Amino acid sequence: MKLYHCTGSRSTRVLWLLEELGLDYELEVLPFDPKALKSADYLELSPFGKVPVLVDDTLTMFESVAIIQYLLEHYGEGRLRPQHNSKHYGEFLSWLHFGESTLMQPVAQIAAHLFLLPEDQRSQERLEEAKRAFQHYAKVLNDKLAGREYIVGDEFTAADIVIGYTLHAAAQCGALPDDLPALKSYYERLAARPAFKKATST
Repeated sequence: MKLYHCTGSRSTRVLWLLEELGLDYELEVLPFDPKALKSADYLELSPFGKVPVLVDDTLTMFESVAIIQYLLEHYGEGRLRPQHNSKHYGEFLSWLHFGESTLMQPVAQIAAHLFLLPEDQRSQERLEEAKRAFQHYAKVLNDKLAGREYIVGDEFTAADIVIGYTLHAAAQCGALPDDLPALKSYYERLAARPAFKKATST
């Protein structure tokens, strides 16, 4: 299989999972450059010109969480997720998708209005709104993590990968709160994993 990846982007989640599962893969690192991502060849793989893209034999996929679910089901051999009949499986899916569909949205807005958008399109008001939204979600996470190491059950799962990448993106923006001890120790625990280190430095 082959993963198309941009350093620091959401494809980091997929790379992290591939490393945690110990799977063989080919990696193509693309520049974080609209010209590369909008080329005709790449648009055949990713119609929206984004990463990640995973090519597995004749299958081509985009969207990081969808790829994570696919890899878990086809190559995980029961690892990094609760069993389907587990009482934790529904909770796992909820947190798996929360990390992108909810938690990532204010982080993306923070990044946009800090440095991604042209200066004349940035809004201090929208930046502050995004920071408040992220702070709210971070507080909920902190309360959930009090007295536990991981977000679901007692073991590290792919939900921690999705959430962990989003916390990493927030940290890169200087938005990760210092006053939430359970969240802080959780992120430090994730960041100490060898697969995290490799994925975030590639």
